Amino acid sequence: MSLHYLIDGYNVIRSTEQMETGKLQEQRERLLRFIEERAPCGRNRVTVVFDGKPGRDWNGWRGATGVIFSEDRDADTEIKERVDGMGNPSQAVVVTNDRAIQKWVKGAGARVVEVAEFLRAGANPTTPRAPLSEKPGADEQKRITDDLRRIWKD
Repeated sequence: MSLHYLIDGYNVIRSTEQMETGKLQEQRERLLRFIEERAPCGRNRVTVVFDGKPGRDWNGWRGATGVIFSEDRDADTEIKERVDGMGNPSQAVVVTNDRAIQKWVKGAGARVVEVAEFLRAGANPTTPRAPLSEKPGADEQKRITDDLRRIWKD
């Protein structure tokens, strides 16, 4: 059974200093890169819902993660309607710290993951990665470390 993660985008961003730094466009992209590079949702379908409109600085997202802007309503309403529209709401996992939406989606039969748990899953991924044919050399280890630093500082 494949799950569909619905992520309250700004709720996640506002829950951690690492995500909240920089311009709004940078914050959104940092969250989306985290999701795709660290796979806190495993190999499941993922949709990030942001409040409002994308704004002029939004260039779209080319990754596998779906992105929705709630336009003239809040992200909570968009998430609720998406859970409601699912044939089997037990396949939905909603990532948010917002207590009101947590209560609502649980009542609809969906699961809830708090932001701290979601971030921990990305910090310590349990999804197996493709095995390395050999241990990376010193140069490759440095590049990987630098990439991770860049991701968390951006």
